[in-house]
Amino acid sequence: MRLMTAAALTFAFTTLAAAEVVYPVSVPQECVELANREGVPTLIENRYQAAKAKLKLYRLSTRDPMVRDCRQAVDRMRAMMQEQTASKPAGSFSLSSSPRSQPQTPAMGTPQ
Repeated sequence: MRLMTAAALTFAFTTLAAAEVVYPVSVPQECVELANREGVPTLIENRYQAAKAKLKLYRLSTRDPMVRDCRQAVDRMRAMMQEQTASKPAGSFSLSSSPRSQPQTPAMGTPQ
């Protein structure tokens, strides 16, 4: 069985620690035919599907021109996502970021 190629493309998915992926994500156009052939969805809906697709893509032989094209498309998308993340202002708001915990102050009347 061949690897889930198209999903890997979806960056996504997941591979870049700095990039925040918002699902669902479509696979690159270069990977649609390969994804259909390998039984991978062309719309990645979560991190699990993304990881599974990535694994499948990287298990496929690079002798196949469709696999080579798809990997190149995925690499281009990753680079694009990295650029977007790098150009994002440091103080920008993101819904996916967790709130920072506030230091707790001792209750009144408690000895310090």
